[in-house]
Amino acid sequence: MEFATLKRRIRGAAIEVFDPGHKELCDDLIWNGRKPASHPRYVVRAACVEDVQTAVRFAAANGLKVSPRGGGHNFPGIALNGDVVVDVSGLDHLHIDMKSASAQVGPGVTNVRLAAALDRNAYAFPVGHCATVPVSGYLLGGGVGWNSGEWGIACFSVIGADVVMADGELRRVDESNGSEILWAVRGAGPEFFGIVTNYHVRLQTAPKAIMSSVHVYLPSDAQKVGEWAEVAMASAPANLEFTVKISAPPPEANAPAGAFVVAVIATAFATSEHDARETLNALFADAPDGAVETVDVIPTPFNALYDLTSVSTPKGKRYAVDTLWSDASFAEILKRVVTGYGARPSMESFALVALRSPLSIEPGDAAFSRIGKVFSSIYTVWDGVENDQANMAWLRETMMEVEPLATGTYVGESDLERQGRPVAIHSPEVVLKLSSLRAKYDPRQTFRSLDVDAARTSAA
Repeated sequence: MEFATLKRRIRGAAIEVFDPGHKELCDDLIWNGRKPASHPRYVVRAACVEDVQTAVRFAAANGLKVSPRGGGHNFPGIALNGDVVVDVSGLDHLHIDMKSASAQVGPGVTNVRLAAALDRNAYAFPVGHCATVPVSGYLLGGGVGWNSGEWGIACFSVIGADVVMADGELRRVDESNGSEILWAVRGAGPEFFGIVTNYHVRLQTAPKAIMSSVHVYLPSDAQKVGEWAEVAMASAPANLEFTVKISAPPPEANAPAGAFVVAVIATAFATSEHDARETLNALFADAPDGAVETVDVIPTPFNALYDLTSVSTPKGKRYAVDTLWSDASFAEILKRVVTGYGARPSMESFALVALRSPLSIEPGDAAFSRIGKVFSSIYTVWDGVENDQANMAWLRETMMEVEPLATGTYVGESDLERQGRPVAIHSPEVVLKLSSLRAKYDPRQTFRSLDVDAARTSAA
């Protein structure tokens, strides 16, 4: 199949490297202000499932690598790593089945849209923490979302999927038909050997109340905050989400240059306001003295939560992110992150250290295979290409101080550009199974693979 034939057969748009605006379009496909240096030969913006099939067949016929693009933050820019980028952000259908408490969700549906639509119908889902990110890569990589302690990692709520395979055929998979493909859909991330064009997901009953409380401390209080958190969260229910955010104070605080704070943020997803208040009050009953600011229990429905998280990640900035799971001491991890944070080159960078309830739902058997009681992420945020080296070096140096305590990393927020990192996305067993499935379903390697875990298995 020639490119001219591809253009005639699809309803969407297709451009090649020689077309005017190719570079601008490729840059627009990456949300991060830090754009990849290389660009694909072809970009297909799919308007329907048939467009995806045609694009994959075109790539296969010409021996080209396919790279799916959904529209997420895509911090390392891997969506442009193929010869043919297939953009599925236009597949944004959403159908809620009230009787079966399930939904059909297109890969282009954003977290905020899904949350709002479900809330109107008294349902919920462990949607991601960033409003504008679509479910495409979020679910494929696992999905560490709101209330994941009670509702589970999001990919385990995927009960079926429509997948365009390497031969261009569309397969509908579930536990009874194509279960090993569904196993890979649940967490394979960029190592997946197909393009998901529809997710069939199980829904939860919407919480009657979502409420939050915030206690802000100085960095010198990090040790006692960490020690208190370990004790307090040991008896916390699964529906309590607990995160410590390390960041610069807001501009209106008129703080000295380089100052930062340690904010304890707890959110309860409850059956009533009374239960939410009880949960939060119990958590903070023995909180350390010395908080410089306290926000008492306040209602934080999903739209409010998204307003709060969106402030930290404005579009147009240059980003690099890394993350890790750990079962080590929360206090020790928090101490190391806080110590490293003090040396950040950019005052806009921030870090998150979350602690899961011991009652949190554990993942089942799937490609998603790395988790821990602690989830820590560092978001490096800056302006100007001239500052790239300093910020990337700081991110990696800080993470290296914490990595000896890690059980793994989360692909959705992992520094995939770093070579030889001794922390794996997948377990060795999952690496081998994914390799076997890729050989079975994509023998010609039409879909590009990161090939990152194979090199890291021995160090995992």
